[in-house]
Amino acid sequence: MSLEVMDWVWTQSNSKGTSRLVLLVIADKCRPDATAYAGTAMLVQRTRASRTAVKDAVDRLIASGELSVVEGARGPRGETVYRLPHAVGHSRATSDESGYEGAGSRSGTDSDPGRIPTLGGTDSDPVGGQIPAPGGTGSDPQNASNQRERKEQQPRANAPAASVVAEALRPLAAALDAAGVGVRWSLGLGEQRDAWQLVQRHGVPALVQLATHRTAPGDPPKPARYWLKVWSDLDRTTPACGSNVVPFRAAAPTSPTHTDTLAAGLALLEQEGLA
Repeated sequence: MSLEVMDWVWTQSNSKGTSRLVLLVIADKCRPDATAYAGTAMLVQRTRASRTAVKDAVDRLIASGELSVVEGARGPRGETVYRLPHAVGHSRATSDESGYEGAGSRSGTDSDPGRIPTLGGTDSDPVGGQIPAPGGTGSDPQNASNQRERKEQQPRANAPAASVVAEALRPLAAALDAAGVGVRWSLGLGEQRDAWQLVQRHGVPALVQLATHRTAPGDPPKPARYWLKVWSDLDRTTPACGSNVVPFRAAAPTSPTHTDTLAAGLALLEQEGLA
């Protein structure tokens, strides 16, 4: 999956409705050269739209120039190979390069971004969190020092925990961020594994679409555990990607038709006549 191609669809494409969802599904499978193979059955399965709606959406995207067919190329099962020509060379904005919500304000240093620094002082109070001795001076009384110390510590107490996203989930986090869905990433290793398995079964566009439907403008970021429970509902309502095998059912025995009975009677008369 190419994050640049996905970002182009989210930020630059003029497509709407089913066409936009189809374009997102194709972009989800794109390589860095903005090409991907996609069969109609897979598009129907991931968009949960009808076959006719998917075909009409592809035709509209091709007519608009946002999608083209790579002639002479086929996927491993004969799928059509598409290209998003306008996405070639597209670069994501700097604000989206972090990959998840709150990365720009995360504590730590370049060498150890997850480390929370110790409380430091200011130019006027270099010792920072040190409690002054009783009875301050006229320019820095004890009460004023305590108030300043409480103000410095209060934002840290109210600030959310630093977000940590596994490398495999960063495409999902980037797509959610681009769609305007705020997420507080605080999943354990087992929960991150469950989220990755949902991405594998249903694809990033399906998870993002469900999240956007559950998010109203101005909503504060929700915990990733909340979205994990919401996305788990897809396992009960949508078949996993690739599970399009139809169980074989033996044909029920059929009763003789009128034609078969008539043919048998004529054959019997013919045998009696010959006798």
